[in-house]
Amino acid sequence: MKKKLFAVTMAVLLILTSIPIISAETTVDQLKIGISRDEYTINPYTYNTGYPGLDMMQLVYDTMFHLDENLVPQPWLVKEYEVSEDGLTYDFIIHENVKWHDGELLTAEDIKFTVDYFMEYPKSRFTDPLRVVEHIEVHDDTSLTFVLSQPAPNFILGPLSDVPIIPKHHWRDITNPDEESDQSIGSGPYIFVEHRSDRFVSVRANHDYFKGKPAIEEIIFPIIPDTTALYTALRSGELDVIAPSLTPELVEQFESNPNLNVVTGPGFGSTLFHINASEYPMSEPAFRQAIKYAIDPQYLVDIVLLGYGEVASPGWIHPASQFYNDAVPGYSMDVDKAKQLLDDAGFVDLTGDGYLEDQNGERIDLDVLVASNNPVRLRTAEIITEWLNDIGIRARVQAMDSETSVEMMWPGFDVTQGRNFDLGMFGWSAPVQLTPDRMIDLFYSDLEIGSLNLGAYSNTEFDKLADQLNDAIDPDERMEIIYEMQQLVAADVPIITLFFQEVINAYNPNVYDGYVFQAGKGIINKLSFINLGENQAVAKEEDKAEAEATEEDNTEVSDQEAAAPATSGDQSNTNNALFVLLGIVVGIVVVGFYIKKKSKNKNEAA
Repeated sequence: MKKKLFAVTMAVLLILTSIPIISAETTVDQLKIGISRDEYTINPYTYNTGYPGLDMMQLVYDTMFHLDENLVPQPWLVKEYEVSEDGLTYDFIIHENVKWHDGELLTAEDIKFTVDYFMEYPKSRFTDPLRVVEHIEVHDDTSLTFVLSQPAPNFILGPLSDVPIIPKHHWRDITNPDEESDQSIGSGPYIFVEHRSDRFVSVRANHDYFKGKPAIEEIIFPIIPDTTALYTALRSGELDVIAPSLTPELVEQFESNPNLNVVTGPGFGSTLFHINASEYPMSEPAFRQAIKYAIDPQYLVDIVLLGYGEVASPGWIHPASQFYNDAVPGYSMDVDKAKQLLDDAGFVDLTGDGYLEDQNGERIDLDVLVASNNPVRLRTAEIITEWLNDIGIRARVQAMDSETSVEMMWPGFDVTQGRNFDLGMFGWSAPVQLTPDRMIDLFYSDLEIGSLNLGAYSNTEFDKLADQLNDAIDPDERMEIIYEMQQLVAADVPIITLFFQEVINAYNPNVYDGYVFQAGKGIINKLSFINLGENQAVAKEEDKAEAEATEEDNTEVSDQEAAAPATSGDQSNTNNALFVLLGIVVGIVVVGFYIKKKSKNKNEAA
């Protein structure tokens, strides 16, 4: 019996040892991600777009909290926190082993410095949400307290999940960040390496990252402004993935390519028809309302997006949001009503050419600004322009390169610097839809507060509601105000939010297949390139005192897991399963010997 058990055991061991065990230490050496415009040195003052520029910058810089794949804020630099009952005091303890890319330790003083710096040198996206901070008290290297001037229900979801922490020892001598901050030193999973204007941006893995070694050793972002060329480069294998969403008509073609995967998901990035409400005749409510009735967003979703999208609400808030007011009337194209609104307001055709003159008898001649490298927006602009002509508003498409069009609508990314457009195609990335409070940024008349109010829209009733929302703490009261704001925006038409296009990402899974689809945005985000296993470097370091006896073993395991790409979880599980199976076999052998011995003893006793 012993010989049989021994033979079986050895046979199983031979089988197990013959199975190739995939090492979890392998990483992807290089990943090429195509982008459509230059994002420069991707630091907080120089990155260009909300997507993918902001996400590229977040590879280099960390925030106190970070949005997970469902856009729920999770502690990041923060280890522990507590919020007072009145919502005015936030106590934080940060991880103690976080280092800047130059080896210096990140401390609570850096966080305080970051807030102070953005207030002294404004960057609207980060500065405006921080204005609610009255002061910050630093207690020691890892603990600090934020004291707010008023409750901010979305403080964690807003600035704390968005504002990148910058190193005091590097930035304290920079007094002109838009010009001088040509290098990026952060604490994030990737280290900025190089930027070559209009050619590429490159970053490399931070092996000392406090959450573990990243999955990709080097990421290169080639800049290819021409969309067709970008798609061609992905199909030919010159690129491994592209940041821009595929246009709907290409989905079938890319899905049939055996070397490519296509993933789709809901998009929270908006596509809107912007109106410069500070200039006549767009400053006239009836003129803006007529434009709304001339447009059919459902037609745009069906024809331009081929169904890969969702019609937006005239009240701005996404229909899937918990704050959406379903009582707001949806879009309903009505050419006769549009014409009647214009006629009642004094816009009439005096020359008989089919186009209207304004209330002063002057010719109306408007440009619709659009980026030439965005096929969806370009086609949308062409269709809307035809609709405007149909109701007597003379308009023409003005297509130009993306950077120029943005500069005309949003000079220096600062609405206080003015604007140079009549009408235009624009859009905001997913985070602008996360909280209804962002409506204040979009529509408040004081442009120091309405930092995203590109059209300089002004309405005292909206400002009053916005002020009430800022002061409101009770959830029911806040919801009532938010509902009123949507009703007002839908009626007064400061902008026309057309649709939310589905995100359609394409990539080569043979190079890397560990992407995380972040709701509303897609696969090019921080979560796609880091590992968040149980044995993170941060846990290893902070529990070192308690685990000294097993430090060497834990370090080996942690290093292996940190080095593995996001898909290595399956490989690790395979290895674990083999060891478990081996343990079972050994257990069977031991039990077999025990039973045999017991049987022998019983026979001898008999």
